[in-house]
Amino acid sequence: MPVVVAALVVLAVLALLNLLLTFGVIRKLREHTQELARARPPVTLPVGAQVPDFTAPTAGGDVVSIASLRASGGLVVFLAPDCSGCQEQLPAARSALAEALDTPVAVLVVLTRLRPAPEREDSERAELVTALGVLDSRAAIVHEPLDGALQSAFQVAAFPAFYLVDTDGRVAGVSNNASQLPDLSPRRDVVPAAG
Repeated sequence: MPVVVAALVVLAVLALLNLLLTFGVIRKLREHTQELARARPPVTLPVGAQVPDFTAPTAGGDVVSIASLRASGGLVVFLAPDCSGCQEQLPAARSALAEALDTPVAVLVVLTRLRPAPEREDSERAELVTALGVLDSRAAIVHEPLDGALQSAFQVAAFPAFYLVDTDGRVAGVSNNASQLPDLSPRRDVVPAAG
């Protein structure tokens, strides 16, 4: 009997040691992930950069291109329904889109999923469009897979991402936070947003 008790005590000590080591590894992984996130710039197409030519079909059947944005400037918004940061910024994104729709600038909303889930894609996108208030508006909505053509053209590295494009096709403002975008009034001097 004393052998069984000793074996149980040793087993319990080993289980506790394993649990402590596991918590230590998890903590280090979190710290490492945070360091990597700080080291990588959240948005990579900088203010002043020329937006590469692109074309993409909209959900309404039209085609958008860089020419669509050059006509009067534009706001390009990259969101994903399964992105927690996008969900947190819905009120600010909705406000920025409402402001942009009251100006002559073109509005382009690019929706994607970070993790494939075909059975939920359509319903989640519809819910996001409704939450943004761009349903039945003049905003062009593009659905594309992760790392699609528009994300590649704008070099999107994190979601959400907001770009202001001037009439020369250059990035006039960029941020991962909708509330940090410059004023969208038509005759404004563009000041780069804090990233």
